[in-house]
Amino acid sequence: MNIESIIGKTVSLSLSLSEEQTRGIAMTMVAAALLSLNACSKPDAGAPAPRPALAYKIAAGAGAETELYAGEIRARHEVDHAFRVGGKISQRLVDAGATVKKGQPLARLDPQDVRLSADAARAQVAAQQAEADYADSELKRYQDLFAKGFVSKSALDQKMNAANAANARLAAQRAQADVSINQAGYAALVAELDGVVTQVNAEAGQVVTAGQAVMKIANPKEKELVISAPESKLADFKAATGNPALAANLRVALWSQPGKYYAARIREIGAAADAVTRTYSVRLTIQAPDDAVQLGMTAYSVFGSANDAGTLAVPLSSLYVKAGVTGVWLIATDGKVSLKPVTVLQYRETTAFIKPEAGGVKAGDTIVAAGVHKLREGELVKPISDPLVTGDGKVAIIPADPVGIVPALARQ
Repeated sequence: MNIESIIGKTVSLSLSLSEEQTRGIAMTMVAAALLSLNACSKPDAGAPAPRPALAYKIAAGAGAETELYAGEIRARHEVDHAFRVGGKISQRLVDAGATVKKGQPLARLDPQDVRLSADAARAQVAAQQAEADYADSELKRYQDLFAKGFVSKSALDQKMNAANAANARLAAQRAQADVSINQAGYAALVAELDGVVTQVNAEAGQVVTAGQAVMKIANPKEKELVISAPESKLADFKAATGNPALAANLRVALWSQPGKYYAARIREIGAAADAVTRTYSVRLTIQAPDDAVQLGMTAYSVFGSANDAGTLAVPLSSLYVKAGVTGVWLIATDGKVSLKPVTVLQYRETTAFIKPEAGGVKAGDTIVAAGVHKLREGELVKPISDPLVTGDGKVAIIPADPVGIVPALARQ
């Protein structure tokens, strides 16, 4: 039926009806025809639209348990340098950050006081030498007189004791003079090792005491990360020192170089807890550090455990319990979901460690991570990625920790 046929019928009816009746009938038939055309143009109701679902892609090795410990990059050998005598600093020859060689002068004291002390010690040695020479001469004369019988044995013994005492005092004065002369050389502070000046604690014009730290020099060849381990994890670090499988999972990363990891080994574990924090100091030697690792930088260590290779990490919100069986919704390539049973091994803050059943999910599969209670078997979903979680652009990858540690360990 079309409009032209309707109009033709209207013309034929107009022969027997009045003009107003003809117009009304025509309008009614045109309206009916338009309604029938609109009804014919409606789309056929098809399958329901896919339900949006927040999806996560399980990363390989995401079931490895990891712990992060923040710390500071330090040198293994750090030496505080101080003057061995007190005095007023007249010169500071290096600044913080300067590279120095062993024996290089770092600072000098005002040398006048130590020089006068050395001169006085030399004068006292000379005076004592004169007394010793006189005592020796007296002893020799009394020996000659005793041989001729002019003096008694007691008088000879007295002179002999006086000579021995004078020579002993001379030896003591010479030793004291050597100390004073050496102290004159201590007015110059020199580097005890090759390294970098990491700290300066005194300036020219300042009066310092003997042993007061003036500078700190670190040897940058061996760099370590110093962390604080809680009491509950101390046994894990001790076990890793003798277990190559656990030690192989230890890495160090810089906050300034995200995603870059350095192999490390545990060199030292503190024997006593800190009095304030109640944590134990652990020093990790960084193996083959590059120029990006600088002293004083903040870094963190990644300590991964050797969990079962079949263990996976999934979001807590992805678990769905049905009839007492826990499972996750697996998203197939065609977008349909199916419930796969799993065994929960451990619950963490935001994730759960699971052991999939035979034929269940595996690393690389995509699962639904939110709204799992609203899904049905075989339902079609549209995977939506979380913009706050890094991923491949389609679905996000859930790491075992917030910075993606485990995938990096798996790659290494």
